[in-house]
Parts: sequence; structure tokens; C-alpha cells
Amino acid sequence: MRAYCWIGLTLSIIARVAPAAAVSLQVTSASVSNPGDTTEVCVVLTTDGAAVAGTQNDLTWDGSCSTLSSAGDCRVNPAIGKELAGALPGTADFTYRAVVLSLTDVSALPDGPLYCCSIAVEARPGSCCPIAITHALASDPSGISALPVFGNVAQLCVADSPLTPTPTPTATPRRVLSDSSGCQISPRSSIAAPLCAVGAVLALLARRRSGRRRCRPPVLAR
Repeated sequence: MRAYCWIGLTLSIIARVAPAAAVSLQVTSASVSNPGDTTEVCVVLTTDGAAVAGTQNDLTWDGSCSTLSSAGDCRVNPAIGKELAGALPGTADFTYRAVVLSLTDVSALPDGPLYCCSIAVEARPGSCCPIAITHALASDPSGISALPVFGNVAQLCVADSPLTPTPTPTATPRRVLSDSSGCQISPRSSIAAPLCAVGAVLALLARRRSGRRRCRPPVLAR
């Protein structure tokens, strides 16, 4: 009997010091190409082996660079077989309060996405702004035991603006002209054209002189 008492006491101590399952709700990060574009962010459940029948959390973002237009922009994952009750409470700016549960189905939720929201990201190109899970709660199928839940902080980003290509300057090839005499004329030279003209004239005169010499009648001896 004394041995049974020791076994019972030991199990009781182990049960008290055994760590609870690390249930977490994590919101995903996302990125858009241009300011004002809309993207999907999802809240993902990780149970770590715990039986979680329902969750509650606040989704909070920076209102200066992100916008959730209405509660209807958030949708439950149909694969989990639960309902999503969400609202934008007037007492908390830039907050969406979500409750995921079913009044008819108390089975444990699987690991994975619970719901997703369409959010417009209006940050400057190349910058990000935070979105976070706060006030997270979870309940077991009995509805009696509350489970500790860990949240996270993610980022909503706008891609950096693409650089506009700068045209590379290229040298313009110099245009070379030639006249009928075969002399090349460059538009950049003010001396080359007169020199070619003088050369052509001298060549013509030389041809005429040699022709005159060949055509001179012979001198008869007296």
C-alpha cells in the first residue's frame, strides 16, 4: 500500500512539472509589388499535440501603412470545419478580433491555416510595417480548460522600386566623304578639303604639261 502511495505521489508531481503543449497562432508575412496592392495574410495554428477546439485572437497592424477595409475581407479555411466570427471593434484601432469555433462540432482543430485576410499594404517602396497576433486564447474540446497560446509579429512589405536603366553614351562614328578624285574629305577638318583640291589641280596640270610635250612637232634641222 505504501508503494502505491509513492507511485501516486510521483505521478502527481510529474503531472505538475510537465511542460504544457506550446500552442501558437502565427500570422504570415507578405509582400506586394507596389504601394496600395492587396495581399493575403493567414493565421496558422500549431497545436504541438494539444487538443484545441476553438481559438480567439486579435490581429493588429500599423494603420499608417496597412488597411483591412472590412471584417468581410477575412475568410475561414473551409477545410477545418469551423466557423469564423470576426469584427473590427471600435475600441481598438487597426484591430480585427477573430473567434474560430463550432457550436455543433467540438472536435480538435488540425494544424494549419485557420483563416486568411485580404490587406492593402501602403508602405513606401523598399519598406515594411508590422502585423501581429495579440490576446491569443485557445480552449480544449471540453470548453473548460484554457490553453496558453503564443503569438508572433510578422511583416507586410512593399518591394523596392526597380531602377530605371541609364542609357550608355556611345561615340558617333566620324563620317568620311570622298570626292571624284579619290581624296577623302572629313567634316571635322577645315584643312583636308583645300589640300585635296590643290592636289587634284596639280595632278591635272601635270597631265596637261606631259601631253603638250608628247604632241610638240619635231624641229627640223636647217
